Amino acid sequence: MPDAHRPRPDGTDEVDDRRLATIRSLLAKAEATEFPEEAEAFFNKASELIARFAIDEAVLWAARSTAREQPTEMRLVVHAPYVGQKAVLVGGVARAHGCRAIRFGAGSAREGEVIAIVGFPTDLRWVETLVTSLMVQLTSAMLARYPKGLSSSQSAGWRRSFIIGFAEEVGTRLQADREVAARDADAAHADARRGNQGEHSVSLVLVERSEEVRDEFRKRFPYTQTTRASTGGSRAGHHAGRAAGRDAALTRDAVGGRRTLPRGR
Repeated sequence: MPDAHRPRPDGTDEVDDRRLATIRSLLAKAEATEFPEEAEAFFNKASELIARFAIDEAVLWAARSTAREQPTEMRLVVHAPYVGQKAVLVGGVARAHGCRAIRFGAGSAREGEVIAIVGFPTDLRWVETLVTSLMVQLTSAMLARYPKGLSSSQSAGWRRSFIIGFAEEVGTRLQADREVAARDADAAHADARRGNQGEHSVSLVLVERSEEVRDEFRKRFPYTQTTRASTGGSRAGHHAGRAAGRDAALTRDAVGGRRTLPRGR
């Protein structure tokens, strides 16, 4: 469970509130407009800000010599059906934010399963928010794009492929935004690094955080095995899912511990 929220003495809570208000405003516009191009523009700006804020938080973490936050664990409940495919989406969002996810398997939650995510609290809050929003968008997009006339087996295959395609596209977008934000931050701090040999590049900071997350993950889950989710075998479903992933927008809600995600169809 993420650490309880505590006011920070450096005033960053107020900054976070302003950032959140800006992002919420952009996303509200993206979700309200009926024009796809306009929605994409609002979303792209919101996604860019999210990535930038996450990098800023990582840089601040590296600058602290004491009282650094440590990796922790958050648990989400993913509902059936298509839990395996939805887990791919959760894992992709987690990786894009420097976290690691693990499935607890069928039966770990009523009508679904639990997925644990290990990462820094500042990253976990983004992961939870994104996953919660994307699950809602996934369901809506899948229902809207579902083709008529499919048999039961064809329908299941199409839906599995759709979710995988959606997850791949969203994960690629989030990772690209994070990489751009890291490069921009490195460029902005280039002069400071030349004058201060102790200051590391953003890429090295992210590697350090990744190693701490990896160590914490192994400590919590020393025995793991790889699982694979069926891709469904539907080229049309996969194509439709990637298209929906390109149209996806992000929202940010409250941060908690173990959350129940919206049900899919």
